[in-house]
Amino acid sequence: MCYSYTRLNVSRVLILVIIIYVVFLLFTYNEKLYEIRAERKDISYLKHKELKYILQWTRRYSAPFDFMGEGNSAFIKNNCKHTNCYVTDDANYFVNQSDFDAIAFNGRDVIHLWPFQFPANRNPKQKYIFGAMESPDNFPACDESLDGFFNWTWTYKLDSDFRWGYITIFDLKGAVVGPAINMKWPELDPISDDLKIKLSSKSKAAAWFVSHCSTKSGREDYVEKLQEELVSYGWTVDVYGKCGTLSCERSEERSCFKKVEEDYYFYLSFENSFSEDYVTEKLLIALNNYAVPIVFGAADYSRFLPPGSYLNAMELGPAELARQMSEIIGDNKRYHDFFRWRNHYVYRETSSEEDICRLCEMMNDDKASQFSVWNDFRTWWNGERYANNCR
Repeated sequence: MCYSYTRLNVSRVLILVIIIYVVFLLFTYNEKLYEIRAERKDISYLKHKELKYILQWTRRYSAPFDFMGEGNSAFIKNNCKHTNCYVTDDANYFVNQSDFDAIAFNGRDVIHLWPFQFPANRNPKQKYIFGAMESPDNFPACDESLDGFFNWTWTYKLDSDFRWGYITIFDLKGAVVGPAINMKWPELDPISDDLKIKLSSKSKAAAWFVSHCSTKSGREDYVEKLQEELVSYGWTVDVYGKCGTLSCERSEERSCFKKVEEDYYFYLSFENSFSEDYVTEKLLIALNNYAVPIVFGAADYSRFLPPGSYLNAMELGPAELARQMSEIIGDNKRYHDFFRWRNHYVYRETSSEEDICRLCEMMNDDKASQFSVWNDFRTWWNGERYANNCR
């Protein structure tokens, strides 16, 4: 009995000693952390007072944040006009988070944050930036506290404060001409005989490379109905990837695209969700591989493509789309006219150089630095058409 009592007392003493030691370590750590924070702030201010400091509040490894790099490395790497922007995801870089010039929030993450997970103190001169590449159909912003929260938007939407895009349109001299909200298209010239010869190798109706088989847009259901309609015309959609019966590995992307270029009249550029201006690189598979794009999305495609250069699956419906595809395949002149845009434009995937540089340009723009706020942010981001996503 005495032995047990003694052992119990020793255990209590050990536990007490451990608790005291842990408290001591925490106290020492906090003191040291405060010294480090203060030292960081002083050194940063003295050595880099011309820098524009940007804090990534949410996770770094998700687009577009993963293109921002650390420090000013991305701005130097991309030969930006301004390289004095300094990016960090260390919220303790300064003693006060209000000392950052801007705080960036990733759209995939900020919509899930609780009030206590936001910055505690806000400097009126700071810019709160909403950056996103994903569709609000999949990532809606529903919390009313987000209205009036952001100063700048950095997304694929064409009326963002500055754009992070998927597609850029160039004229033949290399100047950026689109996409744009009020895109002006000229009358398009007929294609050359050489291009007509190139297009003469086509023998199959349409291809679709897809690995996401169950989507918010329901594109897979549309394609199933389209397949049924095409049967009566003797055509089919060849589906490559996990969602189809054909395979073409990502590691063999070049040869996959070559199939489109040589064999297929059309390519299905179908988006996985609906949002205004949400037009991804899927469109480029058709455009840059000599196939007519069949688009499926909620965008106003006249902002991205000249009239007569594509078919709109949503507007036509499966039955009418199948009929038109068959008619166009049987009419060389009509098919050739879909490629007249090539006499005027070049389509490319938007480079990170353009978008990253624009971020630092905004940080150095005195006019842009004036106060601005998105009071109706949720309506703008979600779109009135898809307000039900928040119910």
